[in-house]
Amino acid sequence: MFNLISRALTPVTDSEQETRRHIIWWILIRVFLFTVLAGITLFFQEKGYSAILPPLPVTATFLAFLYAFSIGSALLLQKRPWSGRRFGVIQLLADTLFTALLVYATGCSQSVFAPLLILPVIAGGLILYKTGGLILASAATLIYGAVLGCEYFGWVPEYFMTASYLAPGTLFPITNLFAIYGLIFFLAALLSGQLARRLRFTEEKLSKTALEYDRLSILYKQIFDDISTGIITTDQGDFITSYNQAAERITGYPLEEILGQPFNRCFSAITLQERQGRCVCNFQKFEGSVIRIGYSFSYLNMPVAGRGGDRQAQWKVITLQDISQIEQMERQMREAEKMAAIGELSASIAHDFRNPLAAISGSAQILTMEQANIAALDPATFRTLLNIILRESNRMAKTITDFLQFARPAPIHHEWFDLNRLIDEVIAQLRSASNTVAANSIRKEIAGHLACWADRQQMQTILTHLLDNACVAMGGQPGTVMIAGRESNGHSPGGICVEICDQGPGIPIELREKVFMPFFSTRTDGTGLGLAIVRQIIENHQGRIEIDRSTEYNCIMRITLPLPKITH
Repeated sequence: MFNLISRALTPVTDSEQETRRHIIWWILIRVFLFTVLAGITLFFQEKGYSAILPPLPVTATFLAFLYAFSIGSALLLQKRPWSGRRFGVIQLLADTLFTALLVYATGCSQSVFAPLLILPVIAGGLILYKTGGLILASAATLIYGAVLGCEYFGWVPEYFMTASYLAPGTLFPITNLFAIYGLIFFLAALLSGQLARRLRFTEEKLSKTALEYDRLSILYKQIFDDISTGIITTDQGDFITSYNQAAERITGYPLEEILGQPFNRCFSAITLQERQGRCVCNFQKFEGSVIRIGYSFSYLNMPVAGRGGDRQAQWKVITLQDISQIEQMERQMREAEKMAAIGELSASIAHDFRNPLAAISGSAQILTMEQANIAALDPATFRTLLNIILRESNRMAKTITDFLQFARPAPIHHEWFDLNRLIDEVIAQLRSASNTVAANSIRKEIAGHLACWADRQQMQTILTHLLDNACVAMGGQPGTVMIAGRESNGHSPGGICVEICDQGPGIPIELREKVFMPFFSTRTDGTGLGLAIVRQIIENHQGRIEIDRSTEYNCIMRITLPLPKITH
């Protein structure tokens, strides 16, 4: 019954049907309330209390009229298309009149039922909002004022005189009661109307939120079921709580056999470890076939109510995909890329070998034609032809050596060595092989006794290529080639930084990445493998190389090699 009363007093969102339903419930509440009050009156009469109570026939007549009015109102509301709000005002005004009659019959200003006049006012504010509450407050004030006026002028029932009734001697007590009750009625109307407005606003927001939640739930369910990635969630005990259709299709395990089971028991091949990225494993499906699965997981913090208040429980969200076809395609792509690289390298080698072979072949043909008169052949011409054969043969041998070094890099043997001494050896070798101005003007800025942790022979190859390129970039023009070395502490555990700088034309930004590609060269006598070998060796040392420039040097080749990690 209390729930029904609460629903009857719940504000509506301008729904005509809902307003009519509230009025029906209010009629039932009216019948119940006045029946209870009549029973209380009869109880007092039987006990012989000296309260101001109407005779039994008056009470019975009042209840009969009340029941007839309530039943007729309910039937009339159901049969005819009355406006719910207008009909509600009529019913609440009738309730105010019935309550006023009860107050008049039980002692007027001395009636214990006078506070009941506030109930229609509150109901009007809740059901009909602020306007309805103010209408009912005005009606209750006027009707209660009429009751007090009748009492002041002596228009009261005769049975008052046989009870403990004291007629008001002055106007002041009646006026005081009228002012107090009138103020209470209007305050109740304003507060109930404000409460109804706030409740209506809250109900609208809740309805909107519920609608959005339903839409979001449907969207989540649709995404969860239709996504091609398998999704499995587990609770804090690693029991499976959800399992979408994609996971069922990938693993082959039906939902009814998986839900609620321990994850490790169902999917023992999938190991969930801390701080792991994307993992792969061989997974045996339900029917027995084996596939390759890629999977990952993350934690999902879910609130769990406990004795100590709300706390967070770490659930898991596992995503998995069948990557068998993807890995097969990747293998095919790698094979295709490998064959393409072999073809490209073969074409480049053939192109680089064509010119030296043409020079060697031409020189050999001239010597063959002149072999009969070899004694009469000009010694200078003979030496020139031999030099051509030797130079081009050396060029071909260097190309093959560089190609083999790039294709099959030698294993790295780390050791500590003096970087300053190694640079001196490389500079001396360059000066003996090329008597150019740049090679003879190489400047060093190396800290004394700077030790380097690397493969000494491969480090010599790096410095030889880079210093040779810097000298060639100068083109015989006056300028400086500088090599600098220092310790780099920018990244733990530190390292060695070496810079080879020249004042040549520099390398354009758009070519800074291309120069490290195999067989890309801007030199007419270059193989295009020097910088490719340099970067390969540096990357094998877990280092890095970058191209930069400054206001003094147009090209700076900066190498950073890490130092060994110190283990405790």
